[in-house]
Amino acid sequence: MKVSFLVPEVTKPDHFVYYMTCKAKQQVLKSGDPWRRPVSMSIDIWCLLNKHKTMHNFCQQYCNLAAFPELKLDDGTGWWFNTSIAEQTNVWLGSFHSMVWEMLLIRCNFFLDEMVHLCNINTMATLKSWKHEPNVYSFQPQQHIETFVVHLQ
Repeated sequence: MKVSFLVPEVTKPDHFVYYMTCKAKQQVLKSGDPWRRPVSMSIDIWCLLNKHKTMHNFCQQYCNLAAFPELKLDDGTGWWFNTSIAEQTNVWLGSFHSMVWEMLLIRCNFFLDEMVHLCNINTMATLKSWKHEPNVYSFQPQQHIETFVVHLQ
């Protein structure tokens, strides 16, 4: 994680959300590395309730998404970031792993950007063929939080 974000012009996320956060957070706390400490780490709510033991005290205390009010909407009814969709997207992005695993960061970013662009074109065409009227809206959250989702197998 640290090596990836030491590349020039790459900003470190404020928050990581992924399935094995409990184990990663324990490693971060044990490492004592000050670079990692300010990064918040949580687990998807569905995974927390259905895959992890609700009596897992460490996970509940340090990795529960509900413990991070900055990720909640101002009215408290939901989240700025849909972690379930992020998991699904991450699985889709993972299908390109064998193609990008030896690429330098800039080429990997370009390649994945193009794949997302092509996927969006296909999705728009499919929706139009179903007589839907897809539009692209600009979403401007009140507070910007960079989130990086990692799916470990």
